[in-house]
Amino acid sequence: MIALANIESIKEGGVLTLKFNRVEKLNAWSSALVEELSTEFQKAAEDEQVRVIVLTAQGKAFSVGGDLNEFISSTPDQVAAFNKKVIALFSLMESVRKPIVASVNGFCNLETIQACDYVVAARSAKFGLPEVNVGISPGAGILVRLPRLIGRLAAKEIAFFGEWISAERACELGVVNRVVDDDKLQDATREVASKLAEKPPLTLGAIKAVINKSWGMELDGAMEYQLRENMSLFYTEDLKEGIRAFLEKRKPAFKGR
Repeated sequence: MIALANIESIKEGGVLTLKFNRVEKLNAWSSALVEELSTEFQKAAEDEQVRVIVLTAQGKAFSVGGDLNEFISSTPDQVAAFNKKVIALFSLMESVRKPIVASVNGFCNLETIQACDYVVAARSAKFGLPEVNVGISPGAGILVRLPRLIGRLAAKEIAFFGEWISAERACELGVVNRVVDDDKLQDATREVASKLAEKPPLTLGAIKAVINKSWGMELDGAMEYQLRENMSLFYTEDLKEGIRAFLEKRKPAFKGR
């Protein structure tokens, strides 16, 4: 385990866990936390041993969003620079060709999980965009991404009222994949991460890339891009291993090559 100022980094097997550790600030995102996360995600992208990244938290909140104490003492230019850094972090997370699993306890600002690929939530978790209550418009791209995910009317309802919604409601809307009892959160997260770690990493990377990048493409271009990603896998050892294992009725051993 590596303990940084704002997060903990733990690597076990093919799973890297990044854990927010600003408990006294309800894991609010400061400039320093964003810098640490950006560094750790870049390292994870380059580490062939890492197959899955789990984002989780200490304390009673996953993260309530941006640190208001930092905002109140910042100039508008400084806040804009912070938002650009967060947007760059989310772009990095979306480009990392490895699944990112959010394991959510307590209060969770939807901004903080918008670039994750799979979300497991404790039943008591709450989700929302509370910024409107202090006169702030939700930032970091969430007002662009969220309507594409859950529709304009649902996105406006969450952003307009700034109220916390239940984990079950978040699951109904499609911002959470799975809701489990609070005492089962760690086990459920471990189960999801372990299953993903056993899948062929190059194939998972291709799937993630196509789904994420095709959003902004014209249909014909998106189809062509998917074809290129699919065909690239036919040059890999893992694809041949997967087919051989299926024909031989055994479990495949994927190596990421």
